[in-house]
Amino acid sequence: MTINYKQIWILFFLYIIENSYALEIIRDPIFEDYFIDISNDLKLDIIDVYLIKDKSANAFVIEDNIYFTTGLLEKINDEETLKSIYLHEYGHIINNHFQSKKIKIQQSNSDSVFYNIFSVGLAVISKNTSIGIGSSITLNSNLISEISKHSVNFEIEADSFMVNQIKKNQINTQELITFLKEIAEPNSLYFSTHPRTSDRINHLEKLSYKKLTNSSKFEWIKAKYSKNSNNESFNIFFKDLEKGIFNENIKPKKMNKLLLKYEAFKKGIFINDWEDKFENLLNINNNSFLKIEYINYLLDNNLERKYYIIDKFKFNKKLMSEYFYYYLYGKYYNNINNENLSNFYFCQFYNAINSKNKADFYCDKYDINYIPTLDKSYAIFK
Repeated sequence: MTINYKQIWILFFLYIIENSYALEIIRDPIFEDYFIDISNDLKLDIIDVYLIKDKSANAFVIEDNIYFTTGLLEKINDEETLKSIYLHEYGHIINNHFQSKKIKIQQSNSDSVFYNIFSVGLAVISKNTSIGIGSSITLNSNLISEISKHSVNFEIEADSFMVNQIKKNQINTQELITFLKEIAEPNSLYFSTHPRTSDRINHLEKLSYKKLTNSSKFEWIKAKYSKNSNNESFNIFFKDLEKGIFNENIKPKKMNKLLLKYEAFKKGIFINDWEDKFENLLNINNNSFLKIEYINYLLDNNLERKYYIIDKFKFNKKLMSEYFYYYLYGKYYNNINNENLSNFYFCQFYNAINSKNKADFYCDKYDINYIPTLDKSYAIFK
């Protein structure tokens, strides 16, 4: 049995150009889960969506993943605008535009130039074990600049998909039209290489659908990254968290209390009986990175009575595509004194990130004959 490691190869083997500026990927399970809800509402296949910490308003596609910047979230006030932009990027994916562009660049440049343009780096930013694992990946800013530039034909195809979906789902485009008018500014990045803005606006102005109220989850995300949502209780909650203030007895309207405690936990605030609450959170949010954080929390706090959960998650396909998967299972087997499996998993991890000295150290310290068949079948390196 094999796994599609396309995503892993991209993340693990392409490194940031030395001394270049990198943009942090924010792994936010609530944000990522929100787009699963959107896909379900729009009756679309689930696509992974990630958040980039960057002040510019931008969105782009890498492989089969969509990326939004925090600057875009700050700029947008209507949920339906975000849906429309999501649909545009989704149109790039279903039309295979990233692959087409990649092939074209490969044909016209050397491999070294190609990998410099499409470089992805690795960075672990959190060393606070009480919080757990922080954001694990960064993107080279050159990558975003290049990915944002598509041919006009690509943009017309993506727009066509977006407009068809807008009609099908009766999505209000009022703010989107305003947004498009603003992108004509010289400093604007998003849609900068798209078809003529006037043509696009004229097309959208023919569509007129009732404006809907933003969902609570949209307002929550908006408040988290801009402190300027329409829900003032959400804004106050996140402003207080920035000051290290968390009152468990205060519950902003329409948000599950477990999500509030998770946000406080991420800020390093102590939460009573968090291991149980954290486990309950997984019942309402099935995000794979959230599972990674939970496993790390159990290991860092030596919560052996919960280790059966780590075994339960072990061969979860989505979990296995996460950056820290092999590292955490190396850590897990070290905690339970299974040195052979621990070294095997650390060997996988350090080989994957091309850390040769550490890879050589761990790869020489296990006997493959004592590695279970299933573990071996999923290994990247034999």
